Amino acid sequence: MTTVFYLSLLALLTTATSVQTANTTFSKRGSVLTDLSGGFCRSYQFGVNIANDVLYMVDLDGGLVPDDGNSSHNYMLQLDLSESFSMNDGANYKMSLVDAQIPVLKDQALWSSRDNSSLFLYGGRRASNISLDERVWRYGIQEGTWEVQETSAVPVRYDGGVNVNVPELQSAYWLGGYQDSSTTIAITDSRRVYATSMVEFNTTTGEIVELKAPVTPVQDGALVYIPVGEQGLLVFLGGETPSMVNGTNATMAVNSWNYVQVYDIASGSWYNQSTSGSVASRTQFCATVQHDPSSASYQIYVLGGADYHSQDVITDVDYLSIPSFKWYNAAGLSEGRMTLSCQAYGRQIFGVGGRLAWADDSDAGCYTMPAFVYDAQSEVVRSGFDPGLMTYSLSSATAADIKASPYPSSWASPALMELFVSQINTTSATASPSPTSTSGGGSQSHTGAIAGGVVGGVVGLALLLALGYFFLRRQRRAVPQTEESLPVAAGSWEKAELPTSGCTVSEVSGEAAASELESEQLMTRHELAGGNERVYELDAQGTGRR
Repeated sequence: MTTVFYLSLLALLTTATSVQTANTTFSKRGSVLTDLSGGFCRSYQFGVNIANDVLYMVDLDGGLVPDDGNSSHNYMLQLDLSESFSMNDGANYKMSLVDAQIPVLKDQALWSSRDNSSLFLYGGRRASNISLDERVWRYGIQEGTWEVQETSAVPVRYDGGVNVNVPELQSAYWLGGYQDSSTTIAITDSRRVYATSMVEFNTTTGEIVELKAPVTPVQDGALVYIPVGEQGLLVFLGGETPSMVNGTNATMAVNSWNYVQVYDIASGSWYNQSTSGSVASRTQFCATVQHDPSSASYQIYVLGGADYHSQDVITDVDYLSIPSFKWYNAAGLSEGRMTLSCQAYGRQIFGVGGRLAWADDSDAGCYTMPAFVYDAQSEVVRSGFDPGLMTYSLSSATAADIKASPYPSSWASPALMELFVSQINTTSATASPSPTSTSGGGSQSHTGAIAGGVVGGVVGLALLLALGYFFLRRQRRAVPQTEESLPVAAGSWEKAELPTSGCTVSEVSGEAAASELESEQLMTRHELAGGNERVYELDAQGTGRR
């Protein structure tokens, strides 16, 4: 009987152990979240992009998500922008785990393809002491799967640079930043090796090309795209310049906000253009672009950031109007935010992630949800997102000021001026002007003028042919006709020509006006949990850039 008792006890213990194991497994699986209903604290930096009316956010791990707490969980978040929603409702932030084979990185760029079928991860630093995968990874949106993107060259992984996605050109650009032990296994000490060129990535072919940069080395700042000229312009503003390209303990010089660097993609030329107006100098901010049709101008909105010297986080919102290259001040944010990312949807600007203070621990603060919305037209932070707010316009006073002074007092180069200033079509000095011809400036199309000139020329030619035929018929009738053929000497037949004397040939100008088309920076910081205990979210490699 004793044997039976011990066998029964053993079976009971085995069953209890199995149940406990199952419960533990279920608990671990259950910690993988599908949304942020359970709350949120902060995330130092997100890679963000909008594709197919969805805002995608990467680089969120579970370390500062109350319902998770597992920093090994690498999430991608999605916000559906096809309908209205509350910004502070965590149920709207849909979450999914990124494939385990994808390296866990922070401060990455998230780019989209021209047809919005794919997303690409580029750049960033490792989040833990693991071997570094320097490849570009592609996410198929429809398939929901990740795979390695073939590239023309081995990518160089940088951190601390800025980037911009230009889907209409099937291109993305990365400027500045550096390599160190957190970006490559080739560096084992505390050195930073700064980039000396700008990287262009073709999102269709995977081709990687190095282009010249305006200032090198450089870190931080912002890079945006303006659809002006043959292929558009890139504008770089802000940032800091280190005292050395390769070394340790470099000192930083803050770049002046009295100028911006403008890159003409078609010609491959950089221009150092001066600006006017007042703007607060800052670092670790975000920037995005709005277009005001009434004044034919573009506005580069700059949100948040921190004063580089005092390290005070600011609420300032300013915008640089182009082509006047003049700064204007807008109403600020409800609370300061630094190391945030930006994406615009219509007139609404999403500010995503970041910190409330210049700190790497719980002093960086917590906020309700990853994103907020700033309405660029009404200059307020909205509590909810409205997909109907697409059209943007400036205030009448600002628009009038821009129209009164549409261009800067001086241009960096005549070539840059020609990209913006309308060229007036003039007729040739030797040609008679057409009484119906018109000239236009800006982006006005010349198709109507060309078509009118062609039609007029065809009608005139038809009249001349008819007139010539009439005179030829009269001449033939005046000659006596016989039934015998007239003898014709070889080579003596002369073709009748239309009269040309007295006719003025008018030319249509073929000079077309430049046609116009229609974020994100990455910083380096390492966060700690926002609880009472100072628990590192991932790694804690130093105190970040200063």
